[in-house]
Amino acid sequence: MIEEELRTVPFGLDEPNPYGKYFTGQSYLNMLCEKGASVANVTFEAGCRNFWHIHNAEEGGGQLLLATYGRGYYAEEGKEPIELTAGDCVLIKTGVKHWHGAAKDSVFAHIAVEIAGKNAGTVWAEPVSEEDYAAANAVHKKSDIKQTAGRDQLIEIAPEFARLNDDILFGEVWNRTAYLDVKKRCVLTVVALVSQGVTDSSLKYHISNSKKNGVSLGEIAESLTHIAMYVGWPKIWAALRYVKEIYGGEDK
Repeated sequence: MIEEELRTVPFGLDEPNPYGKYFTGQSYLNMLCEKGASVANVTFEAGCRNFWHIHNAEEGGGQLLLATYGRGYYAEEGKEPIELTAGDCVLIKTGVKHWHGAAKDSVFAHIAVEIAGKNAGTVWAEPVSEEDYAAANAVHKKSDIKQTAGRDQLIEIAPEFARLNDDILFGEVWNRTAYLDVKKRCVLTVVALVSQGVTDSSLKYHISNSKKNGVSLGEIAESLTHIAMYVGWPKIWAALRYVKEIYGGEDK
């Protein structure tokens, strides 16, 4: 699974990281630009992270990280670690001791842009301790996907089912960011429901949820069109009525 993922990481792997002695685990470095600016794609296998280090410069300097794939972490000395997923950006100032790398269960990739500075350089320090790394992996972003329908409707007759629905399905499964972001989970859920012939209010909810989480009209329509020959034409008709109602005539 990890090997398949590595082949799909944006911007490619190129080679094992020549700075690997400053990393715990396996990483890869692909220099995207070295003329006029230093821009690199760094890919971390699951569990890999670099050592504590500092970017120094007499003037200017620092580093910009742009997460592009998977789930990882960034931590500064003395501060709580933060979780990084695709699209997140971190500006690292000179003189700040920090580390970054992959979550224990996810490949992670980011673009690293070195900010020009006078006599700029990196000072490497000790490896990240297992305790510090475990603390980072305990941090998870809060998803906008929240559900209280179980407790609202079923708490009196099936309290355990209500808890599993609200806390496990929507509280934990939908919060998982390794491999699949919320947008992909929305599309997969719609496809799964339609494939089973579920075209009731739950399908309407998940199509609305897809729109809320950035799935475009074109993406949802094409996903349903793709599975039409496999799951049956009438199911897609039923689903597309909800799509039309929820998305209206907006651009694809």
